Amino acid sequence: MTWPRLKRKRKKSPCYYSSNTPWPGGKARVTMPLFVVLLHCLLAFIVQCVALSDDIRFTSTSYNASVLENSLDDTPIISEEMMGIFLPSENMRIRYRIAAGDPDNLFKVNSKVVGNFCFLELHVRKLSSRSLNRERKDMYSLQIKAQRRLDNRTRLNIQGAETMVMINIGDLNDLSPLFSQPVYSVEVSEDTPIYSSIIKVHADDPDLGLNGNIYYNFKEESSIFCIHPHLGIVTSTGTLNFHEKSVYNLTLVARDRGPDVIGQWPAQAKLIITVLEVNVFEPQMKVSLLEEMSPKGHLLMIAIVTVLDNDEGVSGLVDSLEIVDGDPERVFRIVPSEESNEFSLAALRTVDWVSRPSGYNLTLKATDRGTIARFSYKDIYVAPPASAQQKPFLQKSHYKFNISEASPPGSFIGNLCHWIPGSRSDDVYFLSEETKVREFAVEPTCGTLTTLLPLDAETIVSYSFRVLAKSKDLSVVEMADIEIQVIDANDNTPMIVAPQGVVQMNENQPANTWVVKVRAQDYDFSKNGDVSYSLSNSGNVPFKIDHFTGEVRTTKVLDYESGRRIWKLLVRASDWGEPFRRQTEKVITIHVQDVNDNHPQFERVDCSGYIDRSAPLGTEIFTLSAIDFDVGNIISYRILSGNDDRCFDLDSSKGTITLMCDLLDMNGNERFLNVTATDGQNFADSMNLRLQLIHSRSTTSSTPWADLKCSETFVTKTLASLMAESSKNNEPQKYVSKAAPVPLFSTNHHAPTLNNPPKEMRVPENSEIGTIILTLEANDVDSGYDGYLAFAISDGNHQSVFRIDVSSGNLIIAGELDREQTDKYTLNMTACDLGAPQKCSSHQLSVIIVDENDNAPKFDKVAYSFFLPESVANGTNVHQLQAVDPDSGRFGIITYSLITDTKDFWMNPSTGLLSVSGSLDYETIEEYELRVVATDGGGLSTQAYIMIQVADVNDCAPQFFNTKDLTEKVAEDAPLGSLVALVYAYDSDSSNLKYFIEEGSTSFSIDENSGAVRVAELLDYEAHPIHNISIRATDDGLRPLSTVTTVTIEVLDVNENMHAPMFGRNVVEVAVPESLPPHSLVLSVPAVDKDLNLLDAKVTYSITGTQGRGLFYIDQQGDIYTSSWLDGETQSHYWLTIQARDSGTSPLHSTLHVYIQVLDVNDNVPRPESPAYTASIEEGSQGSIFVVKVSAVDKDPDTSLSYSIGAGNEKGLFLIDSQSGTALNSISQAVSIHNTLSTTASRSDRVESRGQQTFFTVGRITERMTSAGRIIILFNTCKPERKLWEKAELPRAEEATFQRRRAW
Repeated sequence: MTWPRLKRKRKKSPCYYSSNTPWPGGKARVTMPLFVVLLHCLLAFIVQCVALSDDIRFTSTSYNASVLENSLDDTPIISEEMMGIFLPSENMRIRYRIAAGDPDNLFKVNSKVVGNFCFLELHVRKLSSRSLNRERKDMYSLQIKAQRRLDNRTRLNIQGAETMVMINIGDLNDLSPLFSQPVYSVEVSEDTPIYSSIIKVHADDPDLGLNGNIYYNFKEESSIFCIHPHLGIVTSTGTLNFHEKSVYNLTLVARDRGPDVIGQWPAQAKLIITVLEVNVFEPQMKVSLLEEMSPKGHLLMIAIVTVLDNDEGVSGLVDSLEIVDGDPERVFRIVPSEESNEFSLAALRTVDWVSRPSGYNLTLKATDRGTIARFSYKDIYVAPPASAQQKPFLQKSHYKFNISEASPPGSFIGNLCHWIPGSRSDDVYFLSEETKVREFAVEPTCGTLTTLLPLDAETIVSYSFRVLAKSKDLSVVEMADIEIQVIDANDNTPMIVAPQGVVQMNENQPANTWVVKVRAQDYDFSKNGDVSYSLSNSGNVPFKIDHFTGEVRTTKVLDYESGRRIWKLLVRASDWGEPFRRQTEKVITIHVQDVNDNHPQFERVDCSGYIDRSAPLGTEIFTLSAIDFDVGNIISYRILSGNDDRCFDLDSSKGTITLMCDLLDMNGNERFLNVTATDGQNFADSMNLRLQLIHSRSTTSSTPWADLKCSETFVTKTLASLMAESSKNNEPQKYVSKAAPVPLFSTNHHAPTLNNPPKEMRVPENSEIGTIILTLEANDVDSGYDGYLAFAISDGNHQSVFRIDVSSGNLIIAGELDREQTDKYTLNMTACDLGAPQKCSSHQLSVIIVDENDNAPKFDKVAYSFFLPESVANGTNVHQLQAVDPDSGRFGIITYSLITDTKDFWMNPSTGLLSVSGSLDYETIEEYELRVVATDGGGLSTQAYIMIQVADVNDCAPQFFNTKDLTEKVAEDAPLGSLVALVYAYDSDSSNLKYFIEEGSTSFSIDENSGAVRVAELLDYEAHPIHNISIRATDDGLRPLSTVTTVTIEVLDVNENMHAPMFGRNVVEVAVPESLPPHSLVLSVPAVDKDLNLLDAKVTYSITGTQGRGLFYIDQQGDIYTSSWLDGETQSHYWLTIQARDSGTSPLHSTLHVYIQVLDVNDNVPRPESPAYTASIEEGSQGSIFVVKVSAVDKDPDTSLSYSIGAGNEKGLFLIDSQSGTALNSISQAVSIHNTLSTTASRSDRVESRGQQTFFTVGRITERMTSAGRIIILFNTCKPERKLWEKAELPRAEEATFQRRRAW
């Protein structure tokens, strides 16, 4: 492009003067010799050079310039500054040279004069083997010096005129990126959170700017990983799973953002990501129980639970610790601490430890934060606090009790428990099933041991059995061995047990013969069982008894036949018991046994007679008769001699002698028989029978066949006398006791009689233990043990809260009375004597317990737990709490109140009905812990805790974090797969959200799990600069909810603005008249941008220099206009700095320096130096007298002034020199009056002539006054003719434009 140049008339150097030139300051024209003129010029030149050397300086001591590496020959080095020197004179010629900084001779320097400025121009020298390489050297510092060129073509260094030029070598995209290593390897755990940084890769490109700015991307598509396109940080965008894939092989790609150059290619490297299996270990819990429960607010701190996990990273962190079992009432809490792995186990302070004496067996569950979470369980036993800890049910493991066997049924033995009877009712006591003990009973609720049946020490002296104490839930079982010793109470009367039946003794025993031993048995012990014996017969008996041994002996010889054969002895047995002795009597019958102490005696002896020989066989001859005094003896008879031939037969039992042979043939006339009688032991004296054998009887004779005559012994008479005596001695015996007129042991005739006991009595429930509320009185008319009374409560004594003194009958409060548990007792009061058989009397006593306000209300639970969906309607009933106050009347009226500050729930104060009073929101409050107070009419109260867990309902649609539409920016050269944005939504109902891009956009993709928006297609800013995509987030509810947001993605224009706008040259000059009106076209300086992208090639113009602002402006076509009137007299030229900037993302610009010369136009009138002059002359002065000198100034250059009197000199009294402006008196007569003259100075040329008036006053001086007159002087300007424009030759292509803009 060829710029117009202005044709200038060369001016003469100030060093050249013609002989016709007036000398400065001279009034006359003088012609000088030539040598004088030469000498004058030489001196003027020397003076001028010295002056100029002091003023010639570069505009800056240093400049910044730039050129691209590998630039070709004669490539200009560009600087936005005006490098050079302002010329003090148009005729001065300056040249530049490189003094230092270019050892390789890479640059060359030129000078160019435009207007009053000599530009310093640098170019790249033609290079052969050498070239500019930014990577080798990016900066050159050149020292430039200015030289003045003389007329003889010699050069003279100008002192102080030097500067430094810093040449910055611009970068070309001549190098490819290079990764720091060919293979990257990293190990990541599978629990690595999403969006975590995995590794940072790095590639280097020595080029600068976009040429060295690297884009990273994966060669393969990956939904699990993404890489930051600028930083090279690899980030996880999906969930890792070792079992699904353990190794990822990815190809890294790095390319610079500069323009593609033939021979370059992107760098590649391998990335191996190994997924490590994590969360191998389960969390382990360490529980440290506190020595004492520590109160903290409404909780009791119980233990510190430390959870340790040997895994590393997230898997080693604790996600939660919860109670999963053992807490049905929800009375325990897990309280987190500041340490993430430390928790406190606490319980509500309202826990009823009494109802849980065995404590709680809790199961804790610890869960880690692993991707596949692991968990563990631990059982922990929580014992009741020391203040409420359940003591053992049984006081000890072995008990020994003593009780009198005289105690009636229901008698108190002892307490097995450690608490007061009546104070508790939740434990169960019973006898062991292994021992069938029926004599005793254990009260089920208090462990009071009482008798159930009468005891008998003589039957069972001690009892041993085992008592089991079990809690209702059978969680605690305790055992104790019970040993009860039954104390003898002398309740047994001695009983004579021997001899049994009749005692036999032989007669004729000597005196003191042992007869029998009487033995009495008394089952009592000690003295009560010691027995002494005595005979209580009223008459004398031939016997005696030993008092201690009971042996009975005879006192004389007894004869059975004559004496008493049966003796009845009344034997008395007495014990040694107290306070009364028990005794008994028994009749012992002694039979005197007959002893065979008498031999038989024949009633007739010495018998003789006859027997007929003709007596037939079987004829009874004689009957023997013998008597034995012993009773019961059987007498038998036998023939001692005389019957050898067995002719006679003797009946041994009857004593009849019978003929057994034929006597006819018997020799002899007589037979002798010797017979005897025996009782089996003793023999009677033998007796002889003499029989005569005769033949005197005929067959018809009536005489006996045999007849014997004997002598009488009278033994029968003796026997009769003995029997009479025996009959007398055996008359009935009288054996009544000598100690009592009536039988000694009669039956227990009378039962005890109670003395008008009350049927009912009222006892306050807060009565103290040990209070005697009644004395039971009774009488028994029997004496001794039969009248001795013992008192007992045989029935109705529930929980053994009463006790009666066995002897005195005092009814005593033995336990805590609780009307709410038992409001009435019906006691069966029994009074029994100790007689045999025992007799008792009973009386039913109703004991009514009077109520006191001793009970606070009690909830059926200390803690409640409910689940409510967050969608529950307002007013929904949750639960009706039940608190019970067993007190009666107003003490039992309960009022409910909710003391937790909440508006979401309300409780009915009368019914205890808890209902929803607000809108529940799981996302706001997941759990409520409410405190409820129940208060009775007496002011006693109790609290309960209600845990309400709000169940999540899918009522919330996903919400994006940025409620407004998002706007993201992405460079159009971003590689495929580059991460553009992370769109993240949250859903209070669900953490599993899916992301989708609505139909209509294929340039981008989104990961459905992470919400990572990536580049899916190559982007083109020029074709589609803005993308509006709709992203939908959907939850995983049964009825999924979704939300749509809009993401605006602005595609940034990058890497295409490769060329800066170019003016074609760096300086241009133009001349304009100062009469040019505002908004007139001065010059057109369009710049050309070679970028193909029209958006990048769009050029904007601006004036950046400080000079000319406000006087000129430039439009966006590169046309420079005036913005106001120019004034050549004020500023004869202007330097404008024009900047052309393109519209690229990284804008490029060029600078043009424009020199505008303002041509003078006669636009100024002469101006007097003073607006008025005053002078005085004496009156009567003659002509040609100097009056005043008037001077004027014209701002237009090269002007000459002429002076004239324009007015006030009508009489012609004054004259003025037209050249010098000197006013004179023009007449010879004296001036007698004052005059005012008007002078005019005018400037004249061929174009115009302008004048300006000024006034001066001439006064007449007299002796008495001064008078003055005004003269008008006219100034005129005279100036030679000069053309406004002189147009240079223009190229034909630009001629029309120039003419058009000039015409405009």
